[in-house]
Amino acid sequence: MSGGKKGFPELLDDAIDNPAFELLGGYHLFLRRLLIPLILSILFLFIYDLFNNLIFSAIITGLSVGPIINLEKYLAVMKQRK
Repeated sequence: MSGGKKGFPELLDDAIDNPAFELLGGYHLFLRRLLIPLILSILFLFIYDLFNNLIFSAIITGLSVGPIINLEKYLAVMKQRK
């Protein structure tokens, strides 16, 4: 193996020992992998219900991905500083 590549056991150890996953009481992974897509889906359905336009709903939802992820990162940084 080359020096830059890690095998699965090393990656798993890095994930388990990563202090970032302890943020928000251990719910950080839950937020990133389940809650963010759920929020985006609900936002899409809400906008589609209001305007009944698929393209407009997709554009607004796509533009909101960045702010939602940045808000999540901001909350994680603020919790880590405490």
